[in-house]
Parts: sequence; structure tokens; C-alpha cells
Amino acid sequence: MSWFGEKKATKFPKNPVVKKADPTNVELSSPVAIQSTAVGAGEIKWGLEYPAAATEAFTFYLTLDNGTYCLAQMVYSTMGLSPSVQMTLRVYNADKTKFSKTVSPSISSFKVSADKLSVTCEQFTIKHDNGNYKLNFNLGSEAAVDVSFEPVDGAFKVNDGKSLFAQSESDGFVDAKFIPKAKVSGTMTFNGKQSEAKGSGLFVHAVQCKPQTLAKWNFFNLQNASDALMLYEYDMPKGSTNASPCVSIGAIVRNGRTIAVTTSNRAVHVQKELDEDFSGYEVPTQLFLTWNGKTKDSNEDVHVEVSLVQANLLDKIDVLAELPFLLRKLIQTFITAPFLYQWYEDVSAVVTIGKDSFKIDGKAFVECSFLVKE
Repeated sequence: MSWFGEKKATKFPKNPVVKKADPTNVELSSPVAIQSTAVGAGEIKWGLEYPAAATEAFTFYLTLDNGTYCLAQMVYSTMGLSPSVQMTLRVYNADKTKFSKTVSPSISSFKVSADKLSVTCEQFTIKHDNGNYKLNFNLGSEAAVDVSFEPVDGAFKVNDGKSLFAQSESDGFVDAKFIPKAKVSGTMTFNGKQSEAKGSGLFVHAVQCKPQTLAKWNFFNLQNASDALMLYEYDMPKGSTNASPCVSIGAIVRNGRTIAVTTSNRAVHVQKELDEDFSGYEVPTQLFLTWNGKTKDSNEDVHVEVSLVQANLLDKIDVLAELPFLLRKLIQTFITAPFLYQWYEDVSAVVTIGKDSFKIDGKAFVECSFLVKE
């Protein structure tokens, strides 16, 4: 998601979750005929011009070897009366301490390079260098992140990258490009104490035009030293005229190579609990995720399953809580109540290619977002 917001945490779920059997008959997202997944050199760039109100975000997810998980995001939005920028840094440490801050600098400080590959905006700089990125997020004495982000096997998109909500771009769309795995190195500093930031990363460049049109999102990012597994999925509201009520994009990285990009997937909310004290949504407490498609090189069938009960809730976020008043009122015109839930879990994924199976074990960041109460 590329919405803005800060954390507002209350206990969830209220009661322990007893795992149920995984579903055996899952309604998958409608598969897309993949003609190409290639992303050209210099293609991941800021667009800044859209046919309707939109958000555009560069988001970096960092899974560090010391147990820390970090999200750094810069968002450019035209959803208000005038363009705006917000930058978010969230850090979750293995000892359960965390840091979260969103800043809203002046739009005049948002400076994009001539080639639109790099950007600087007061405290946050994203510098592109021959396919790699250098991130510098400096919040003074509070926090600083200075890391290099080096893709392991390049970027991908599905065909032209766009998924239309209806018949034309003016009806809304998501345009997404991904780097499913990268090497991360550098430093993080909090309260004057510097530590090494080394591990794996995932990057998403997403333009969401008329994002208020959507109902909910599911996002999954599993990383270990050599492998990765991601899912990027959104649902249209009930009664939508869109031919594809669910759009789902997945990728599997094995030993540093992206072996498959999939579009016939699903994140199933096996068990849910009403979070009536915070959001009013029924939020998943048990998930079952599946990926289905073909390998890139050998065109073999590939199938992946992940089953988990979420036990480590990182954050519950009221998206509107920290927005400027006018933007908040504008979004409320279209959206009942947007909320995000985030977890960080130890996960084991079972991958089957042809007749052979193996596991991908690692730390997974899981996010479920709700935009419209149906």
C-alpha cells in the first residue's frame, strides 16, 4: 500500500487462535497471460502525471540479519487540493522495540532528477546508480538510515505493468514494478547508537490511480539469505464491474534467481476476528496463501503454499489518523475507513516444481489493508 499513516496499536486478537485445517478448494485470481516480465534499464522512474487523482510510491522493505525489519517509503500524491509528499520510516527490532515516523515536507523540497530515477526531499534521498539504489533517511538525533540496495536478479513487471480497474486508465489502475530480492548493506542509527544494516530487501514502485476504488489488499514478503517469495494482491469491492475482482502478482526467487512470476494466486483469510475496538473490520488471524504458474526457463508447473497463524502483530494503523485535515476529509468522501494490519512471522513455504518439492524458510512481513466496509 502507498497510503500515509502512523501506528495506533491496541491488543489483537483478544483470544488465542487455534489453527484450523487449510482450505482444499481455493478460488484463485484470474490468471493473466504473461507476454513479458522484462523491465528496461532506467524504466523505474517517477511518473508524477496521471489521468486522475493518484498516489505514487517508492517503497523499500529491508529484512536484516540481526532480526530488524525496516520500511522506508516516499509517496507523492495528487489526491488533495494540491500535490503533496509524505515520507515514512518504520523500524521493528528483534527485541520488540520499534520506531515509526511520518513527515510531510513542503512540496517545493521534492526534487526529482532530470532522468526521474532519483529524488531528494529534505530528510530522505533516493539515489539511483546503474540499477542500484542508495537510501539516506536522516531524522537527526532521532534516527538515520544509510543503506545501499543492490538487486540480485533485476526487476520485473507483468506485461506493461498496469492492471486496469475497468475499461480505460481514466477509470483507475495500478501500475507496479518490483525488485523481489536485493542485497542490503549500510548502517542504522537510533538515539545516537549506530548498528550494521545487512540483509535482504524488496522494492515496489507503484502508481495507484483512483486507489479509493479498491476494497482491500494483501501483501506478503518472505526473505532469507538466498531465496524470496512475494505476493501483491488487491480486491475490487463487491458489485464491481471489473472483469477481474482480484488481481494478484507473485514472484519466487530461488538461489538468487527469479524462477517464476505468477498471476494465479490467492491469500485466503481462513480465520477472522472482528476488531471492534479499533477498526470495525474482520481481520485475519490465520492465512493460507497459494501461488500457481510456470517457471520462466523450463515452463514447468510451479505451485507454492504457505499456512500460518499470525502471532507477531507489528502494527495496526489508522490511515486517516495523521493525514492533514483537508486530505483526510477528501479521502473520507470515497472511503469508509482505511486501516492496515502488519505482522512479522517465521514462515515455511512449500514449493513444488513439476514432481520435485522443496521449502523456503525465512522471515515474512505480512500486511492486510482494508479500505471499504462492505
